[in-house]
Amino acid sequence: MEQRPFPVTYTSHGVHHRLVFFDLETTGLGTMCDIIQLSAVSGDHTFNVYMVPRQPIQRGASVITGFRVRRQQLYLHNRSLPTNTLREALTSFLAFLHMFHKPLLAGHNIRRFDCPVLLRALDEVHLRGEFKHTISGFLDTLLLARELLKDTSIQSFRQENLVKMILGTSYQAHNALEDVKALQRLCCAWMPTSEQVLRHTFTLAQMEAQASLLPLVQGKAISKPTASKLASWGVTLEKLKEAQRQCPPDGLKQLLEPLKENLKDASFRTIAGKISDFLKQLQCPELNRAAS
Repeated sequence: MEQRPFPVTYTSHGVHHRLVFFDLETTGLGTMCDIIQLSAVSGDHTFNVYMVPRQPIQRGASVITGFRVRRQQLYLHNRSLPTNTLREALTSFLAFLHMFHKPLLAGHNIRRFDCPVLLRALDEVHLRGEFKHTISGFLDTLLLARELLKDTSIQSFRQENLVKMILGTSYQAHNALEDVKALQRLCCAWMPTSEQVLRHTFTLAQMEAQASLLPLVQGKAISKPTASKLASWGVTLEKLKEAQRQCPPDGLKQLLEPLKENLKDASFRTIAGKISDFLKQLQCPELNRAAS
């Protein structure tokens, strides 16, 4: 396939943002796992660091990635690697991101996995605030691929399969540095428009809002897609509480008004009612005072 220029930027509201592709290798598949490798690439600029994890590397992850720890030394396919502490690694990553002005961090399936893992690590070393002011947001290329390739015969949207199907080649998958290089090549082949990119971007604030709504999802007051929509509009659990406390009974409905565009009136009233009932069950002091 013809090599196209790297799509250096995407445009949002007249502002150009650099794309930086990133990936993690971790001790397992859960979001509470430790980071072993953090890599990023943007054009010819690359970043790559390794860390000795505190958690044991799960056997399945070790088989897939080739990472092992022996006597506090990290090995990749039996070759010892230089490592950094978590703070050193993340501080260096922030310095790399500072090379670009408010870049957009892109990765494959990052909304469900890489972002939660990275944010938990940033919280651990108290760097989330700096990170938040360093980037413009995130792009999940898995979601982008599903839109761009929806009319093709491709059924598996795993990055390794996309590279094989689109670029006609293979690469050393499950090595974070090789993964980000391959993903950048994929985006060069796709050449998505700014509008297509924007449809699959999200901000750190939206992730935080969605995390705050998790109790509503767990309590079956709303679905995950509804929580995602609310988060995209900046609605948080605290805002829902405040709306119900200050302006009962219409404050909550006013805050949820954007939902009406995609719902019938009966469905909207049902969702608003379930949220209201859930908030009452929390028995928070604010609602108790309002009730009295």
